[in-house]
Amino acid sequence: MMELITWLEQMQKCYQQRNIHTISDLVSLIHSPPESLWRPQHSHAQVKAIEIWLDGCMKIFQYFQDLDHEKLAYQYIELAYARIQSVTANPHSSLELRYWGANKLDRLTILMLECCQTQSDCQQASDQVIELHVAFMSQLGEINMHQPDQSKNSER
Repeated sequence: MMELITWLEQMQKCYQQRNIHTISDLVSLIHSPPESLWRPQHSHAQVKAIEIWLDGCMKIFQYFQDLDHEKLAYQYIELAYARIQSVTANPHSSLELRYWGANKLDRLTILMLECCQTQSDCQQASDQVIELHVAFMSQLGEINMHQPDQSKNSER
């Protein structure tokens, strides 16, 4: 597994090279980030890398959407949502990262709903996206959007 710095350098190369071959490199990097990217205790470099990872997902989403591959584009929004959701739900993630993640989840939900509007067979998925997002955010607000030390104090 590659190191975080190496992964970031390769992502930067993908961004600088704007050709058709770059998308396959970007897809590969998005699907195989270093494990350290998803560790609960996030350094500044990790937080920046998560932002870059999400941006990479958005670039792939846009690429496939521009080619009218709506279902493939949608899968990258789902992938991004799942990963950001796991970071946001982790009580060991920094409070700042959890708030950032919650904000990004709102935006990803809107993107998923916009994708569903362009597909005729997606009404049920659209309803499910809304229901699941509301359920997740409700639970998140109740149990996770405070510092770990605060939860101990509130239990006393």
